[in-house]
Amino acid sequence: MRFRFIALIGLSSALLSACSDGPAEDADRVREGQRVYVKECAACHGARAEGAGPASLHLDVVPPDLAGLKQRNDGYFPREFVSRFVMGQLEKDDPSSPMPNFSAVGLRHVYPNGGADGEVLETDFANLLEYLEAIQW
Repeated sequence: MRFRFIALIGLSSALLSACSDGPAEDADRVREGQRVYVKECAACHGARAEGAGPASLHLDVVPPDLAGLKQRNDGYFPREFVSRFVMGQLEKDDPSSPMPNFSAVGLRHVYPNGGADGEVLETDFANLLEYLEAIQW
């Protein structure tokens, strides 16, 4: 009887872990988010997300360091704020800011031929947030 109970617990644990996102799926999301970041964000925010990409030389402002968001927010990654800011749902301090409203412009570099109707796909954007959270120091 004891063996059956232990076997049942082991089987239940295996089934539950199979239903949840595993480390491989997390790594895939982060990798896809990095792909989106490289194509859409790195030109301004830099390859390491520290705010000094090559396109930033032509801007009147220095793009913020995205890798230090967690440090600047008392150890908390401000996922909701980042999401709302990038999607143009928050008023910007400077209305002439060069930061695009991705809900309006879409992922032009990820889908250069207009794939996904030029819209920001929810999955792409969620993956981008996963990547940004993963690179915090």
